[in-house]
Parts: sequence; structure tokens; C-alpha cells
Amino acid sequence: MNTSLLADKPRADTLSNDAQDMVSLDLNRSQVNDLELLLSGAYAPLTGYLKQEDYHSVSDSMRLQNGTLWPLPLSLEIAKDLAEKITIGDNVALRDPEGVLLAILSVEDIFEKKGQLLLGGKVEGIALPLHYDHRELRLLPPTKGTHPQVALVTAGILHQEELAEAAHFASENDSRLLIQSLDSANEDIFGRIRCIKAALSNCAAKDIQLSILPTTASNDARGWLLQAIIAGNYGCSAILSSGDMSLINEHSAEISVHGISLPAGSPEDTSPELSKELKKFYPAKNQQGFTVFFSGLSGSGKSTIANILRVKLLERATRNVTLLDGDIVRKNLSSELTFSREHRDLNILRIGFVAGEITRHGGIAICAPIAPYDAIRKQVRSLIGNNGGFILVHVATPLEVCEDRDRKGLYAMARAGKISEFTGISDPYEAPDDAELIIQTTEISAEQACGQVIGYLEASGYLEADAPV
Repeated sequence: MNTSLLADKPRADTLSNDAQDMVSLDLNRSQVNDLELLLSGAYAPLTGYLKQEDYHSVSDSMRLQNGTLWPLPLSLEIAKDLAEKITIGDNVALRDPEGVLLAILSVEDIFEKKGQLLLGGKVEGIALPLHYDHRELRLLPPTKGTHPQVALVTAGILHQEELAEAAHFASENDSRLLIQSLDSANEDIFGRIRCIKAALSNCAAKDIQLSILPTTASNDARGWLLQAIIAGNYGCSAILSSGDMSLINEHSAEISVHGISLPAGSPEDTSPELSKELKKFYPAKNQQGFTVFFSGLSGSGKSTIANILRVKLLERATRNVTLLDGDIVRKNLSSELTFSREHRDLNILRIGFVAGEITRHGGIAICAPIAPYDAIRKQVRSLIGNNGGFILVHVATPLEVCEDRDRKGLYAMARAGKISEFTGISDPYEAPDDAELIIQTTEISAEQACGQVIGYLEASGYLEADAPV
């Protein structure tokens, strides 16, 4: 049975024309993934985003209001300012981050959950999201019965023993092995697919098909139950993984899919071909990009230490080194921003984005903003940590020392009320509890402080001691 939500061409042309007069919502990458799974039929029996009653029912009991098993709530988050333009009964044009029209949502419900505004309603697809990579691996659920299959679902690489066990199970059950590599829209997919292909080149079994599934890894039993439902929509009778199979097997009769636990592969269990790809995918620390992120009060000495660190790294570096100083970034990247909390957070996110790109491409980024708020620092850590190393350095110079230095006269103006929302005076500094390194500049010189950072980088493996970076 065809469970695709894609409209036929005449209907899609009509919808595309009508969309010019609709409110548009540009989806983020995660939302595009969910929409792709909806439109392709991988999320069958869903025909759109859940309304409030179904959302709460799924959250509480893993079932829609009509009793259908569904493990995770799926509704579409929308910003408040956009929600004010939408009423129930409206149609909303759903677009990818570049503005390409993908689908039309018929709004049947608008509700709030934990401060988020959510839309529910049926979806009609105009086009599937466009992928420029691995097009031949982005398989759609079959529209009719196919050769029996079992799914091997992975968010990482596959080792030889793991692959051999899965292939043996498929052969014993007269089934094709469908490898579903989960793609959360980051560049890990390129390295992972190369590693999987290297493993397949040494696998004796031939009835194996590799595919990419546009979704993130599932870390709990509900998430793996969703993966099993997706596998079932691809014509699979079993799902093999090292994840939590408990809910799959509890509901196996209902979803016609059962779960088979596989032990995680061992790094030692590799062929020469896979080992070669693994070295590219997981380079040694001294070959990875990394970010050194200084945080501290104005006048703490972080910019001075950062400048010295830049020079010391350039003296021994074979990688590019970029300094993102707080004042320089404010002038060149965030000149339109104020010093409100919202704009401070946006400024730090911009720094984090640039540093993340530098890190992802194997370079070294040195950041030296005040970054007073803990939540946004942790968000930047998460952003950059997915691309390489992240080292938070708290330059913990006491307020009275910073104020006594006051080379720019900023504290004096803040005390006089001429500068509002000044960190340490009228706005808080939230000292980090997760810093890799804490430096007290009242006790040592800036050069010695830089030496501590270099020592940490060497001890952690990011730099080779007394050798080029």
C-alpha cells in the first residue's frame, strides 16, 4: 500500500501556486528530516503533525487517541511572532532552510507545551527535500511487497563481526539485509558511509543493501520502537541493533517487527580497509581542530592570554590559528547588537558558529569574550564539541582586581550609571562549573597563564609536547 503523502503533479502544481499567498515557515534541518519521513511514508500511519489530544496521549501512553501505537509525539514548533499570523483552518507553506517549498500544512490545532507553540494538522507534500549527497542510498519505503528484509540500524560505523552476525541472521531467515545508516544532517555521514562501505568490501554476504535514513540516533526504548516502526514501513520483519529492544519485542505482534540485539563492534575488529577509513574519520587529537574558549570578567586578562596563546601556537603550528577576541567580534561581526541578555547570547552564538566552522575544518580557534551566562556557554560547547575539541578556560580574576585595573574606564562608567547591564556591576557573571582549566591571574603573569593552557593542551593530546601542532 502506498503511504506516501506526496500529491500528484496536478495537485502539487495547484498547491505551489496557492502557497504564494500563504504564511511560510522555514524549517530547520531536524524539522526537514521529520517532514521527509512523513512525506515518504516512513512515519506511516501518521498523515501529519499531532494535534494536542494525540500529542498528550502519545506522551502518556504511546498511543494515538484512536488506539494506534505511536511512541513519540510529533508536532511542529513555531515562533510566537509567526503564530500570531496563523489561525486554525489556515494553510501554511513548509519550506526548507533555503526557502524551497516542500509541503502544505492544514492547521487543525495550535497549542502550547512547555512554553513552545506547536502546530498540528495534515500535510500534503509537494516535493521531497533535495539531497546532493548519496542520492542512490536515500531509499523510499516500497509501495508494494518486496523481497523479505531485516534492518540493521546504526548511527555509527559497522565493524566486521557486527556486520557478519547481521548478514548471517538475514541469510538464516531468507531475507535481504537492509542497512539503515541514520543521518542527522551533519557531515559525519560522509565518513560513516565510507567506513560502512569499507566493511562491506570484506563481507562475504552479497544480498545486502545500504541506505541512509534522515533521522537522528535513538537513545532510549521509545526511540528504538520508532525505528522499528520505520523499518516495518520499509518492509522489514526484524530490526537488529545494539540499542534497547525491550519495547519493540513487547509490541512485536502489533507492529509485525521484532528486535534482535547485536553486541557493539570492537575497534580491534577491523579490516585494513576499514582501519584506513577509521583513521580519517577519527583522527588523532593532535590532528583534530579545537577551540580554546576563554571566559571571564572585563579586565580579567583573558584577551592578553589569548593573544599570547595565538603567537605561541603560530610559532609551532602546521594548522591555521584564528583569534576571535570579544571586542574585535563586536566591531566586525555583531556591531548592531546591544548588551541585552538576548543580544549577548546571540553574539556568543555567532562566535561559537565561526569557531565551530574553524574547528570542523581542522583549524584552531581562540575565543575571548566575557560570555557571562552558563547556559549559552554550554550551548556553544555542544555546538563546537561535535566538530572537534572544546576547552573552556575560566580566567577567574576577582571583580575587585578587574575593577582596579580598569584600563578602559568601563567599570568607572558603570559605577556612575553611564553603562547599563555591565557584567559584574549591574549584570551577573555566572562562573562556569565545567571549565577544563581555571586560571588565577593575580598569582601569575599572562605568559605563565598561557603556559598553563599550553600544558593542558599537551597533556590532553591536542598538542605534541615540544613538537609542531
